[in-house]
Amino acid sequence: MAGSEQNALRARNDALRDQVDSLMEIFERQRRELADVQSRLAATTGEAWSSDNLVRVVANISGIPLEVHLTPEAFKRSTPEKLGHSITEAAQAAAAAAATQSQQAFAPIQALAGDIPDLPDLVPGAPSINDLLQPSRPESTSQPAAPPPDSDDEDDYYRSRSYLRDR
Repeated sequence: MAGSEQNALRARNDALRDQVDSLMEIFERQRRELADVQSRLAATTGEAWSSDNLVRVVANISGIPLEVHLTPEAFKRSTPEKLGHSITEAAQAAAAAAATQSQQAFAPIQALAGDIPDLPDLVPGAPSINDLLQPSRPESTSQPAAPPPDSDDEDDYYRSRSYLRDR
C-alpha cells in the first residue's frame, strides 16, 4: 500500500473516529437527561376536575388514578349514575394531563436525537434509540361516556328510592 493510500485511509479513519466520538458524547448526554426525566416522571401526576365540579382525580403518567376526591355536596347534588360519569370524566382528563406533562418532559431529549442518525442507520439490526425515548401513552377508551340522565329521571330516582336499603 502506497503512502498516499495509507494517508487517505488514516484520514477517513480519523473522520469516522471523530463522528463516533461525537455520537457517543450526544448519547451520554441523552442518557443523563433520560435518567433525570425518568426520576421526575416517577413523581409526575395529572389532576383534573369533572365538569360539574363534584369530583377531582389525580392520576400518574400511566393514567392510573391515584386519588379520587368527592366534594361534600356530591351526594346531595348528584345521582350515583351521574357521579360515576363525573368520576370517569375527571379520571380521563387527569390521565390526559399527565400524558401531556410526560410528552413535555421528553421534548428536550427528542430534540437532541433529531440531529443524529439512529442506531440502525449505523449498525444494521440494532434497536432504535428513538423507540426507547418515546413515552408510553395511556390508551383512550373507544366508548364515549353516556350522557347524564335528565332532570325527570333524577326526580324519579329520588322519589322511588331511599338512600339506605333494608337488608
